[in-house]
Amino acid sequence: MKLRLSKEGTRFVVDDPAAPGTPTVGRGRTMLEAIGSYFHNHQSELGLSFEVDETALPAETRRRSRELSRR
Repeated sequence: MKLRLSKEGTRFVVDDPAAPGTPTVGRGRTMLEAIGSYFHNHQSELGLSFEVDETALPAETRRRSRELSRR
């Protein structure tokens, strides 16, 4: 698999050049964030699964609340 990393304004963007016409699905302030966004959005297609451990739940809950308040 080969992914394309580009920049749109201040954000990094990740897309799959082998699937032209599909929407860009990985975005982030950093390249790592954009790549993580891509894999998160395509986890079922790629056979990935993410499990959030109890030790990470408080931080993830705060992050989700912060993101929801921005909308």
